[in-house]
Amino acid sequence: MDLVYIGLLIIALAFALVVTYASLALKRAADTMESLSETLNEVEQKLHDITPELRKTVEETGKTVDDLRGKINAVDDLFAGLENMGISINEGSRFVNKQAKNASSYTTSKNRNRVTESIKWADVVYKLYKKVK
Repeated sequence: MDLVYIGLLIIALAFALVVTYASLALKRAADTMESLSETLNEVEQKLHDITPELRKTVEETGKTVDDLRGKINAVDDLFAGLENMGISINEGSRFVNKQAKNASSYTTSKNRNRVTESIKWADVVYKLYKKVK
């Protein structure tokens, strides 16, 4: 019978040791949860502080995007105008090339002399006009 009591004592001691270890583990878990709760409260407070600033930043970003859209549309119009000007220059160049081909048949030495004389007289008239003015 003494062995039974000794066995029961060992079992009771083992149970007490397991209970002590479990209570320590639960205490550590409770401390961890409390620390986690404090950290989450701090994060929540910081988010409450940051949220208005974020909203303001998002609103300003929206305004900036709208401004950029307007400027991009203005630049698009500029590029459309440049494209039209390029088309006009190209058409003018084609016309000049066509006229140059047609004019080459009229470039005799007599015609060249007439053109040279006309240019000289135009220069004289221009100089006289400048002096009178």
